Amino acid sequence: MSHYKPYPNYNKSKVEWIGELPEDWSVYKLSHLTPVKRGASPRPIDDPRYFDDEGKYSWVRIQDVTASKGKLTSTSQQLSKLGASKSVKMRPGSLFLSIAATVGVPCITEIKCCIHDGFVYFPMLPIEPAWLYRVFESRQCFVGLGKTGTQLNLNTETVGGISIPLPPPSERKTIISALDREIARVDALIKKKAHFIELLKEKRQALLHECLRHPDTIRIRVERCTDTPFRPVDRKAEIEYIRLGLYNRGRGTFHKPTAIGEELGDSTFTWVQEGDLILSGQFAWEGAASLASKDDHDCIVSHRYHTYRGKPGIVDTAYLWAYFTSHEGNFVLNDHSRGSAGRNRPLNPNSLAKEKVPVPPMPMQEQVAALVRFENRFKELVGHSISLLNEHRSALITAAVTGQIDLREDAA
Repeated sequence: MSHYKPYPNYNKSKVEWIGELPEDWSVYKLSHLTPVKRGASPRPIDDPRYFDDEGKYSWVRIQDVTASKGKLTSTSQQLSKLGASKSVKMRPGSLFLSIAATVGVPCITEIKCCIHDGFVYFPMLPIEPAWLYRVFESRQCFVGLGKTGTQLNLNTETVGGISIPLPPPSERKTIISALDREIARVDALIKKKAHFIELLKEKRQALLHECLRHPDTIRIRVERCTDTPFRPVDRKAEIEYIRLGLYNRGRGTFHKPTAIGEELGDSTFTWVQEGDLILSGQFAWEGAASLASKDDHDCIVSHRYHTYRGKPGIVDTAYLWAYFTSHEGNFVLNDHSRGSAGRNRPLNPNSLAKEKVPVPPMPMQEQVAALVRFENRFKELVGHSISLLNEHRSALITAAVTGQIDLREDAA
């Protein structure tokens, strides 16, 4: 943000998260600007009388807010007239803030909606909702409002006690306009980078589909790697170990901090080598698949994670990963993670070992494997780039709403 200029003169705000403010800005506690009220829910919430697909008011849940990216345009449910009468109605243009589940997420509705008691709203807000939205979005105003320093503890009182920086009205509108344009540029760049990853994924899936249709495709059993067991002996040993992320959330392996041997308990572990296929047997994560990277070499996984190694000249684990993360392969994993009553259970390695996996000739596997490795490296680089853009985005919002940078010329 080096190209942005500061304001000419500043005064101390006496608010830690704000710091110094431009000399003609003010600071108000939110409760001095507007009452902070809580939403309401019809009870019991699952009573069908409270819902109507033709209802005039949308029913807002936290997943609707997180999916809205700040502007609520639709929800998955509508309230009946009775249901709406027992909740809190919000008109288009109104701002509300989540205080439960995913805490501290602001949203401006563009539709008629009703909010439950997991949200607070501001019925007499005398300033533009967009300004307060950006203040909340910066999240710096929430610092110190957690029970343990990590989990926010928000209610009407704590939200009302938040100090808000306020420029003069005309300047506020100018900053909002300039900031909206700058954020839109960053968001567009993030979206474009994420789209590249999706294109690679589509190409990989298309290539895999072509492989599975190949007339020379054979079927082999999946064999678990059991020849490299590890059991902590030295209780003082420091060992780095990994766990598997949720595949359905687009996450791969992630490292846990180096652990002291005694923290690992008495379970058996398996050494991981670069290129190993790791399948999760954890409850709730069953069937998730990950390909061990170079950074995962010489790490360990617990007995709840099943490690598979390729057969030289026969099957490549990068190809297996592509198969198990495809629609067809993921169905296979889910099938081996389901009990007799259809309920999820830990992945069963014994039943999976009997599974015959379709395998094309090695040259076709190598094409898939090469694309997988390129995709993973590309995702790593793009992911880092997106992280930097998100950091820039957050820093830009905070700097703008606290007057650290002057956006008045940018709005011209």
